[in-house]
Amino acid sequence: MIVAVFSITIVLTLIAGVFSKRFVKNTQDFLVGGGRLNVVGFTSMLMGAIIGGASTVGTSQLAYQRGVGAIWFTAGLSLSSILLYFFYGKLLEERKYVTVVQIIDDFFGSKARKAASLVLCLGMFIHINGQVLASVSIFNTLFSMKIQLATLVVCVLVAAYVVFGGFWGGTIVGGIKTILLYGTSVICGAYLVFKYGFINEAISTFSFDPWFNVFSQGVSRDLSYPVSTVLGVLSTQIYFQTVMSAKDRKTLRNGTFLTAFLILPVGAVCTMIGMYMQVHYPGIVPRDAFILFVMNHTAPLVAGLSIASVLISSVATGAGLTLGITTVVSKDIFRFEEGPNSEVDILKKLRAIIVLITAFIYVIVIFNANSMILSWGFLSMVFRATPVFVPVAMGLYFRRRIERKQGIFYVLIGPVLSLIWIALGLEKISSIYIGILGGLCFSALMSFGHKKTAS
Repeated sequence: MIVAVFSITIVLTLIAGVFSKRFVKNTQDFLVGGGRLNVVGFTSMLMGAIIGGASTVGTSQLAYQRGVGAIWFTAGLSLSSILLYFFYGKLLEERKYVTVVQIIDDFFGSKARKAASLVLCLGMFIHINGQVLASVSIFNTLFSMKIQLATLVVCVLVAAYVVFGGFWGGTIVGGIKTILLYGTSVICGAYLVFKYGFINEAISTFSFDPWFNVFSQGVSRDLSYPVSTVLGVLSTQIYFQTVMSAKDRKTLRNGTFLTAFLILPVGAVCTMIGMYMQVHYPGIVPRDAFILFVMNHTAPLVAGLSIASVLISSVATGAGLTLGITTVVSKDIFRFEEGPNSEVDILKKLRAIIVLITAFIYVIVIFNANSMILSWGFLSMVFRATPVFVPVAMGLYFRRRIERKQGIFYVLIGPVLSLIWIALGLEKISSIYIGILGGLCFSALMSFGHKKTAS
């Protein structure tokens, strides 16, 4: 029953992704849905892109190991959703940009744009690997698939969800995912609280530290999780793309706040699942905590839909990030629209890039099958935030303080300092703090010099 419900749900969702091709008439439709999404469509796309395997399987995995501190990731995502409106809302009226890197190009020049494009694509690529790992865990648990076959199936699904309909594919699949994920999360939460008495059991079983201490790893380190998540989301192409897809600013505001509201219960339930499984199944592989809970402790229909929703979540997020990389490659690295390419030719190239990305992901994942899912997510945030956040913030809000000639240094100083910090093994203070702080200090130095020169 569980396998049947799961399989039918995945097939129907895959059909919906293929069906989305009918909405694509040109590259604008493929990349930003024509910029005409209403609240439902916008929320579907943002939820589809922002809540993935790291938020569900990864949160349960971390909660299994350290308790309520696992909630930091989804809390950061919820806050990020709201900040997308305040940070980028004013750009929606102009619709001047399709990629976040184009902002950097406007204020810092082409060298800075290319550098930011490459590092940002690396960050998104790293995050996709975490989503694929979460999906592989599902196939391994449910069907006992070998890692090679499970990874191949997941990569095919990632490509299929966007290779046909692009942004529209992500929107339609995201809508299905939102309904399934939110509905099954509420049901699983009800099972835990009312049937299994989890709250009383947790209070009587777990010590405060580390299980109920949200700062069990230290305030600085634990706060780095939501900080890196917020900065990473604000700097990631697919979320910026989604902002530009809203039909107006009111739609953007309502959609971002609704998404923030929907995210938190999912993170809370996944955290409870991880802790519950720690009590009753202390010897399992932590990443399997979510799947084993729904299989063993919910009705078959709920289990099948829950597992399908998690898989769709991981795949949809991976597909959205893949589309984000494809957009940056086409708009900022190769600039297809500047050549003698027709709309048909550009669409073919976009789809070829998607297939190529998923092929690379397949190779990376099969050699890193036992890594922590959330570790990929947090590492990716470093490469997404440090080259983009400070330059974009400077361009949007402090443009008169920019020293354009030094544009490439605004982009590279953050990731270089973060990499040095990681290489030195000084991770008691998160590398993302070092990268962002370094970028801010450099910007302040350049602003002082620029002001002095101007006077």
